[in-house]
Amino acid sequence: MFRRRRKSSGSGEDGAGWIYADLFLALMIVGLGSAVITSSSPTSGAATTSAPPTFQLSCAEFPVKVPGNLSRTNGGTQIEAVITSEISKRGWSGESAKPGLVIVFGGFSGSETAGAGDRRAQNLRAALRAAVPPFQQVEMRTGGAQNVTVNGVSSGVGGAGSFLLVVYLLFNGAALTEDCTR
Repeated sequence: MFRRRRKSSGSGEDGAGWIYADLFLALMIVGLGSAVITSSSPTSGAATTSAPPTFQLSCAEFPVKVPGNLSRTNGGTQIEAVITSEISKRGWSGESAKPGLVIVFGGFSGSETAGAGDRRAQNLRAALRAAVPPFQQVEMRTGGAQNVTVNGVSSGVGGAGSFLLVVYLLFNGAALTEDCTR
């Protein structure tokens, strides 16, 4: 008897072409990603400039109380003095360290929630930037609290209308060897 052969619909030959196409595309992407792009500019007798400094964030945070009625002359200079003192206490210079992250905690009363303190802290950010020039280009986050732990020590924020800053410094120098697990 005569048998009919069925043509298989999923032969290995059909998929082989796609495998090579996929492989070619993957190799092309890897090749483009590893390409080195150089540019040259004419050299002159002028002095060359060095690369900008690279800063690392210190995890050794410190608290700063915010005085009431914050302005540049009332509170702003005091906050700057605390930051400058902390920088010198660590043996760093003003050129090698600066504020890098500030968390603004707003206090709240017993009849309020932490959200009320957070809203107050959010509203204070613009005044802090105006009163403390180093804060103009610093990341600021907010929160509501009555007490916070700063560098392993409990620090009181206070009630409604009270504020506490938790400041982290950026440092440009040798790699820091701090215990950031606390």
